[in-house]
Amino acid sequence: MESLHALQKHIDTSGKLQSIVGSMKTLSAVNIRQYEQAAHALDTYQATIEAALQAGLNQTDLPVNRGEDEQGQGQGLVIFGSDQGLCGRFNENLVEFLLEAQRETAAPPKRLILVSGARIAARLEAEGVEITEMRWSPGSLAGVNRHVYEIILALHDWRYRQGIKRIDLFFNRHEPGGIGTPSTAPLLPLGNAWLRQLAQKDWPGTSLPYSATPLDELFSALIQQYLFVAIYRAQVQSLASEQATRLYSLQRAEKNIEEHLEELIARSRNVRQSVITSELLDLVAGFRTVTGHDD
Repeated sequence: MESLHALQKHIDTSGKLQSIVGSMKTLSAVNIRQYEQAAHALDTYQATIEAALQAGLNQTDLPVNRGEDEQGQGQGLVIFGSDQGLCGRFNENLVEFLLEAQRETAAPPKRLILVSGARIAARLEAEGVEITEMRWSPGSLAGVNRHVYEIILALHDWRYRQGIKRIDLFFNRHEPGGIGTPSTAPLLPLGNAWLRQLAQKDWPGTSLPYSATPLDELFSALIQQYLFVAIYRAQVQSLASEQATRLYSLQRAEKNIEEHLEELIARSRNVRQSVITSELLDLVAGFRTVTGHDD
């Protein structure tokens, strides 16, 4: 039987661990809220970009076969995972989803893969996936901007130096109140279908705006901003999902700690009661010995 002193040390350690887990839960909850707000803020920004594209498209004809002639010339994948643990099967589920999606499509002549997150990179390599480039995932919302711009520069090199025309995003989509859902979204090419649908939308005002900027320059700048929004959204969705999955794991850990702590406290009470009972029996035995009474 463990001593009362040893049990008390276990209780103290479990209590400290419980406090640490509680602090980590609070931090994860705060981070989730920040990433959710960042994703929500993108909605207005994206609507502004699409409105500007729509206005420009009403001043010119669509380019011939924009995007359609870029199919089948190689594929680029941008995969968003995590650098840190304590997030359950966050990375594993996304890797399984990616591998299944790739099995269902014909293999392109060339494939480049950029991974955000060291842990998912290790998981992909374990599955035999050759990674072109790995970047550390941003540790906070403040680091997302620079991270996204670095990805855009890498994708620019893919398109104009290595001939990659099709690029897809893979990430865990965040659902408020739940954990991440593995998802994919096409990034490039945009294609005439999307542009035509955008041009045919009803304009909210009575007259279209006019821009003195040459349309080629305007479209180039707007498309860059559109790509930034798409990648930024995937990254913050991934970060929010990571924190939500971590929060779920921490909640389970906290429950296990509470149950273990209750067990330790119960054992401590039993040991303390046994010690008291033993001491009382010793006192009674000593009294009988001294007084010579047997009852």
